[in-house]
Amino acid sequence: MKRFYYILFLSIGMLACSKQNEVGTDTETYTPCGTYKSGQKLYQGSKGGCFYYNSKGNKEYVERSACKC
Repeated sequence: MKRFYYILFLSIGMLACSKQNEVGTDTETYTPCGTYKSGQKLYQGSKGGCFYYNSKGNKEYVERSACKC
């Protein structure tokens, strides 16, 4: 029984680590693609747009060449 809990614990830990650097909604997930001038993480959208999240949580789009994906 201890082995079962150990494997379950490791599986949950690995899942949490794999999602740590990704942001987005339930339907969209974005991986960081560099940083912007002011230090915000840049993300590339599904259609190739490059953006960061401002202080209000809204997307601010920048030129595509700023993303390093």
